Parts: sequence; structure tokens; C-alpha cells
Amino acid sequence: MQANDFSQLLEQLGSSERDAHRYRDNGSVVDLTYGELIADADRLARGMHRLGVRRGDRVGLVLHRPQDFVPAFLGCIRAGFIAVPLYPPLTLGQLASWAQTTGHMLATARASLLLADPPIAYTLRSLRDEVPSLREVVSMDELPEGGELPSGPVSDDQVAFLQFTSGSTAAPRGVRVTHGSLWANAHAIMVDGLHASPEDRGVSWLPLYHDMGLIGFVMSPLVTRTPVTFISTLDFLKRPEVWVKTLSEDRGTISFAPNFGYALTARRTTSTDGLDLSAVRVLGCGAEPIQPDAIHSFFERFSKVGLKQSAFLACYGLAETTLAVTFAAMEDELKLDQLEVESEASDDHASGVHRLEHRIPVVSCGRPLPRHRVSILGEHGERLPERRVGEVFVEGPSVTDGYWDDEEATSRVFLDGGVKTGDLGYMSKGELYVTGRLKDTIIVRGRNFDPTPIEVAAGRVDGVRTGNVAAFSISGDLTEKIVVVAESREGDPEAIESDIVRAVQRDVGLTASEVVLIEAGSLPKTTSGKLQRSATRDQYLDGTLGRVRRRTDVSAVA
Repeated sequence: MQANDFSQLLEQLGSSERDAHRYRDNGSVVDLTYGELIADADRLARGMHRLGVRRGDRVGLVLHRPQDFVPAFLGCIRAGFIAVPLYPPLTLGQLASWAQTTGHMLATARASLLLADPPIAYTLRSLRDEVPSLREVVSMDELPEGGELPSGPVSDDQVAFLQFTSGSTAAPRGVRVTHGSLWANAHAIMVDGLHASPEDRGVSWLPLYHDMGLIGFVMSPLVTRTPVTFISTLDFLKRPEVWVKTLSEDRGTISFAPNFGYALTARRTTSTDGLDLSAVRVLGCGAEPIQPDAIHSFFERFSKVGLKQSAFLACYGLAETTLAVTFAAMEDELKLDQLEVESEASDDHASGVHRLEHRIPVVSCGRPLPRHRVSILGEHGERLPERRVGEVFVEGPSVTDGYWDDEEATSRVFLDGGVKTGDLGYMSKGELYVTGRLKDTIIVRGRNFDPTPIEVAAGRVDGVRTGNVAAFSISGDLTEKIVVVAESREGDPEAIESDIVRAVQRDVGLTASEVVLIEAGSLPKTTSGKLQRSATRDQYLDGTLGRVRRRTDVSAVA
């Protein structure tokens, strides 16, 4: 019998002896069949039930190892608990602020249980005094044995789990992912988008508290019984070459990563000896404007070990649509469009301010998945014609149920069965081109500009860390001023600043009024690696921007 929801599917998989997951962590390898995976999930669900968790209760998960997180999450799905994946602390120095944010999300979800890694569980036990709903904070090895596995009917409109947004432009909100939207999106990804089968193998280092890692590689592959190899995210960040080595050794066929993953792996892989990437048929990228330079450098680096250009797959998605919205065609290579933009130039003594035409490369994210529709909305909610930039609006069965305990934001963002994404883009010949975020728009002399081309231009400068540049505007004496904040590690700071100004002027036709160079790792980012431009701007304005190497007001010295 073919399952039509994850509750039925997990029940069926409980008796399967097919290979399900491989967990690679610091040299150790653990293989599980589907039957073993579901048995482990059921054991954890019974333990949570013995602690008083009931169907519909929220369970926070702070588990950094995939071999711990996956069965705990599936246990929640099996028992009808609503899982709340939360990101672990990235550094000890951020522990206090991380605990405060975690407490806020647990309070928003009104979680009754927090299941965490042993040292984290000990650190967060004080949250029981701050979060009224929170009854227990326990580690995996503190869960009691035995007990019953709760069961009951599941409907499409029931909440399966809460996916907190990344917080790139606003405070994280808990997206209500329903069983219906989860199944619809997983089926669309694996069957319609990837044409996947049990003969494929996924490989992922993506964090499982984020939608691309969780839905893309934990839930969706279950639909087509596609086995997956999981790499620890921390292991990847320490040794990015582990990604391509695992693809080679496990004959991986499907993997995804954001821009920085491609750039980091190409730069930090010292040798391609022994690698064989000929089995790879899909390497995807989405969730933010795709940076062609990062993709080209990766494929150029690994083409000599069998990686095919046709393996690249551009896509687009967001938490509010469960995950995926558009996919490029499987046979397509990276497709670029040249978007014409009108740029403000500097003052001209003869005719005042004049305008220059510039062409900005934008990547096609493909066509909407079946039963989904993408429209572009203007300032007043009107649908725009092709090649007009506006806000991306998505309709279809993958659209989620809104935000948990935030009806004001739900009514503002979710309209008539669709969702206003907050992303800027345009349609051309039925394909979506994403250009940036609405809230990150730079305004100069009353005109709107996307910061991404500015950041890409600055990122090409020698001495600047690619993908670690944020651009924004601030109020000036006569008009808005553009500020560029860039991470740099080496080189002459003064020369880097000058090169950034020239690169932005040459490539985009805009003048950066101020350049701020900061040390590596100082730029504010979300837990999924996205730039937090508004947070960078706030830190710039209040003087708390970390580890500044050099700060120069270009307009003052021009």
C-alpha cells in the first residue's frame, strides 16, 4: 500500500531492512536500516511520553549530531509530538545570548520538554524557571526506557513541527509546518524535482535545525526510499573537503549547499587526488540569490575528477513554503540573465546627477513545482508583467499554515492561500530570477538598489573574504550614503578599501561612501549562514561592529 502521509510511511518503513542512513562523524561510520531507524525513533518517543509529553505538545531539540537528532525528530512525528528544532551554540563566547534566544523560542512555542546534548541540557536547566510551560530539560541518555507509543489519526491541517525562520531580516518566527504541506513538498522535491529513486544516495552536511537539511535530507528522501549519508556540520566547517571526499567514497548522487559551502570547499580542498565525482548527478543551491562566481569556481575545481557541469541545479525556497518552490530543469546548466539596472552616478558639473545603465548577472532558479504558482507583486499588491522586479508571491499546497502564536504577522504575510516571501525577483519565460531581500533594499536619492551586486563586486577584491560582505545605506548630509562592510584577513587595508570603491563603481555604477574592514568571522550571520544586513547596519550605527581593522569615510577624503 502506498502511504500518503509521513505517519503511514514511517509505519511501513518500520519493517524494512533496506539501507536508510549512514552517519559519518570524525572518522566513525554507523549504518542503519529503516527498521533500525524507526525502532530507535519509537524508543525515544516512548521515553518522552513517560516524561509526560502528549500528542500536540511541543518538544525542543538541541542535538548537534545527526545520529541523535534524526531519530528524536522522527520519534516526535511518530508519536504526534510537535518537534521544535533549535540550533546549538556556535561558540562558548555566544553562550549567554544563545541561551536567551533559545529561551525566547521555547517560550514562543510553549514547549513542555527540551531534549538536548548532555552539556547543553545541564546549561539550560535554569530555563525551567524562565519558561512557564517547560517541565523538563533532559539529555538523550536521561530519557526513561519503556512506556507506550502514542497513536492517533493524522489530518493534513495538523502541525507536524515548528520551523523557526533564520532571522536574516527580522526576529525568528515559528512556521507552522503541517502534515499536508510537508508531504506535498517532499513529494514535489523528490518525485517532480529530482526524479529520485532508491538507487540514488543523498549526502548532506547541512544543519538539521534548518529546513534545507531537515526537510531536504531527513524527510523528503523517505518518500522515495533514497538512502542518505549524513556528515556532521561541525566536521564540514573544520574540514570542508570532507564533503567531496564523502561524495566520492559513498558514490553520492544528490547533495545541496548554500553559496558559501561551494566557495569554502573549492578554496579549502588542497588536493583532488583519489576523488571520483562521476556518480554525482545533482548539486543544488537555493534559498538566497545564487552567486555564479562561487558555483563556477567549485565546478572548475572538481571537473577534472568527473564532476559534470549539468549536475548543478538551481532552485528557490523558504521556510514559509515548507522548503522548495522552484527547480531548474535537470538537464539545464547554470543559466544567467543580464538584468538592466539604472544606476546613480556621481555629480556631473555640466548636467548634475546623471544615470548609467548597468547589467547585473542573475541566476535562473527554474520553474515552479507542479501545482505551485509564482507571481511578482508590485508596491500595491498588483501582479507585475515579466521582467519587472517586485516581491515574490507563492501559491500552492506547500504553503504552510502561518506563524505560531503570531496572528498579526500571519495575516500580513499569508494572503488568500499564498505567501508574500519578502524576496525580490522577476519572472522571464516562466522562470524565476531572485535578486535579493525586500527589507535589505538600499535607497539612494529616492531610488531602490539591491545590495547583492555591490557585495559581489566587493567580494572579488583581493584580500576580501568572498561571501563575507554586507552593504547597506545610512542617512547622509544631502542624500543616503552606501556603506560596505567586508571581512579581510590579509593585505594592505588602505589598498583593499580603494579597490572596493573602484570595483563597486565599475561593476554596479554606485559610489560607496564608507568602507569598513573587519576581521574574519565578525560579520553578523544567521545560523544557516545568511548575511544579517540589518544587524550589521545596527552594529555599525551603535559602534558595536566587532573587531574593526580599518574604517574610512571615503566621501570625507575624496
